[in-house]
Amino acid sequence: MSFEIKSLSYVYQRGTPLETPALENVSFSIGDGEFVGIMGHTGCGKSTLLHLMAGLLPAPAGTVLIDGEDINRKGYDRSVLRRKLGVLFQFPESQLFESTVEKDVAFGLKHSGLSTKDIEQRVQWAIETVGLDYSRVKGQSPLGLSGGEKRRAAIAGVLAVQPRHLILDEPTVGLDPMGREALLELLVKLNRDGMTILMVSHDADSLGEAARRLLVLHQGHLAADGPIGQVFADMDAMADWGLGVSQSREAAGLLARKGLEVPQDITSYRQLLPAVLTALKGGGSP
Repeated sequence: MSFEIKSLSYVYQRGTPLETPALENVSFSIGDGEFVGIMGHTGCGKSTLLHLMAGLLPAPAGTVLIDGEDINRKGYDRSVLRRKLGVLFQFPESQLFESTVEKDVAFGLKHSGLSTKDIEQRVQWAIETVGLDYSRVKGQSPLGLSGGEKRRAAIAGVLAVQPRHLILDEPTVGLDPMGREALLELLVKLNRDGMTILMVSHDADSLGEAARRLLVLHQGHLAADGPIGQVFADMDAMADWGLGVSQSREAAGLLARKGLEVPQDITSYRQLLPAVLTALKGGGSP
């Protein structure tokens, strides 16, 4: 099991007039190799949850287990956590600072104990894994890359450590359509290769294309947890939580109301098109 969250609660400025509950008794688990999305209205506790899971905030109430280990227990080796868990918060490209892409991607390996040759191989692998041309970009300033390339260079810096699990907070924000598509394809490939991915996003279309399971947070509580098609199928509940669903799911609902029998657990265009073709052919193969 990659993550086990047990009865997790968090209150900001506890004991003051500004006391604000962020999470209340949240529990769930994520198996190895899952791709899980998290949605929720602004202020529902998503960022707090990520910070707790990444060990950036202590957990005063509840437990965070990663690979069966309590990351908040006394004596837990945080260097192990940093090797296991890659974390990418919003606009990670703003944290690119080295003079070249190669140096920036290698930064997290400075104290890894790896040889210079092994570090070079890791860096090349990470840069190529995110779809950048190693020979072209390695000597460039990361500030000279395009927006989408900067985002991928930042991800390469995380991947160079070769974590088993990856947490992302709004990774598609600010990307153009091509950059967004390339990033989602990369995340799906990483997941297919065995990496556990947890992705927070307001972008229902991105989650509908990439995630297989969806958690919904509402006012600090876990309001829904299930296959993303199942959660999106209840559009009334999503609306009650102040959330939308993917455009493909909306289209499936509109087509059903017009009498076309298409599944209502559709979340992406790649599911919608063959379903529509099948329905138009009277249920035969598209």
